[in-house]
Amino acid sequence: MEREAQVVVLGAGVAGLSLARLLWERGRRVLVVAEALGEASRPPVALVNPLRGQRFALALEGARALEAALGFYGRFVSLHLGVLRPVPEGERERVEARLVGSGLRYAWEEAGVVLEEAFWLEPRPLLQRLAEGLPLLKARVLAWDPPFLVLEGGERVRGEVLVYAGGSRGVHLLGLAGRHVPGLVLSLLDYFPRAVSYRVYLAGVALGGSYLPHEAHPSLPPPTEGEVEWLLAGAEALVGYRPRVASAWRGVRFRLAPGDGSPFGLPYLFPVEGGFALTGLGSTGFLYAPLLAGRLAQALG
Repeated sequence: MEREAQVVVLGAGVAGLSLARLLWERGRRVLVVAEALGEASRPPVALVNPLRGQRFALALEGARALEAALGFYGRFVSLHLGVLRPVPEGERERVEARLVGSGLRYAWEEAGVVLEEAFWLEPRPLLQRLAEGLPLLKARVLAWDPPFLVLEGGERVRGEVLVYAGGSRGVHLLGLAGRHVPGLVLSLLDYFPRAVSYRVYLAGVALGGSYLPHEAHPSLPPPTEGEVEWLLAGAEALVGYRPRVASAWRGVRFRLAPGDGSPFGLPYLFPVEGGFALTGLGSTGFLYAPLLAGRLAQALG
């Protein structure tokens, strides 16, 4: 048995579903192939923040990506605006210099800088709403053999264009090299309406920011006491107490090895045999997915 579509998207995380939704809205015959909706795209909360890490590095095209994310995700779920980035006193002048002219809206408070249009959202309802109405084939892919995807059981799917938008578990199909980084997010009984982020982040009912050393292959080790303690200590440093924990979520993020650049301006979208790859975004997946999906949808007509 063989199915076909103009564009076949492998992966139903935030990147794959964003692309499929945009193509479907443009009238393209699209088919999404995945074992389930999302994997690393299913934490309790996703933080969309272009000012990255303890070094306060600005994400490439951060303001443009944030604008695209606001416009796209806001069509499907509620966005909780405002991310407080506590800034040590000695770092404020450097952070201000980076923000001036960045295109980001921000304001200083006593504790640090508030990115006024950065936000958090709930990924699981977002994925469900992005998938509504889309042709979705739940299957395991065994081989990338353009113009076909070969599925478990022998079925094949044919696409005029194939797009790999999966994460850690499928990158072996294309032989992509990168880092597989397990992360931990704790679901909380406490609620934080405005996100706060430094070392760890608190947003909604989630505490995140724990990443184990990267591995050569994807794996999901169970949460450790050390990881949980590190997260809770980080939360206490931010808000003065340890929030109450309800449960834990583990995911594996895939980050591409440095490449030779991309015709789409960012290294996470590039041509491969039979089509394109949209992958390797690591912790920036929710920030960049709408921008890159839009660029690829436009390129595909």
